[in-house]
This record gives sequence, C-alpha cells and structure tokens, in this order.
Amino acid sequence: MRTLSILMLMTGALMAADNPAKEDSSKSDLDKLRGTWVSVSLVNDGKTIQDEKTPPKEGPVTKVAYEGTKWMIKVGDKTVFTGIFKIDSSKKPKEIDFMEESDTKGEKTKLGIYEIDGDTLRFCLAPAGKPRPTEFTSKAGSGYSLGVMKREKP
Repeated sequence: MRTLSILMLMTGALMAADNPAKEDSSKSDLDKLRGTWVSVSLVNDGKTIQDEKTPPKEGPVTKVAYEGTKWMIKVGDKTVFTGIFKIDSSKKPKEIDFMEESDTKGEKTKLGIYEIDGDTLRFCLAPAGKPRPTEFTSKAGSGYSLGVMKREKP
C-alpha cells in the first residue's frame, strides 16, 4: 500500500512538472497577441507620455506587431526594432520577457507583466537589468513603463 502511495505521489509530481495546461494557456495568449497593436496610453518612470489628455505627437504612428514569438516596432512603414519574446501565462500576473534581436548576450532583456482583455493589452516593463514588476504601476524613480494598447482593426 505504501509503495502504491509513493508511486501515486511521484506520478502526480511528474504530471505537474509536465503540465500541458501551462503550455496551452501560453499558446492561447500567443494567439491573442498575434496582430498589430497601437498605443493608447504610456507612462514611463512616473511621467505620462501619452493618454486621452496627452495625445501622441504629430507624425507617423508607432505600432507593435506580434507574430508567433517575434515582435517588431514600426514607426509608420519603417521597422525600427525587432526581437523575440516569451510569455508565461500560468504566473499571476502573467509574465512577458522581451529580447532585442541585436542583443546576443541577453543584456537588454526587459522583464514585464501583461494582461489581455479582448482587444486591449496592458503591460508593465522594467528597464533591462532590473527586476520584473509585480503590479501594473509606473512610479517616479522605478524606471517602469506602463502601457495600454488596442488591437488595430484590419
């Protein structure tokens, strides 16, 4: 009987370690992220850069596009940054890591948190080398960037 109990515990531990639900939820969020997003609001290090009262400056619109695990930032029709990202949607809050394509040593990796609600994406990112945010805030001196984006309609 004791051997059976140990075997059941080990099986449960193996199943938890190889949890396909975690992979499925991350894949689901990858599907939800796919597409082009336009910034609605942005607060950087406690300073409002853009919101309803502070519209973006005149000129080409900045957009972020996600495809699979790749991201790119476009200003108008020009791609200005590219890279890869990874998510862990099993964490609370959900985690996202951004790596620039030119960063082969991982020195510019930005750790963040995110949430997706329909066509709205909210995120909070730490500067490279700083710890991941634990809440959706950008206080002065934190260096965190807090943003809200809306999915671009085709």
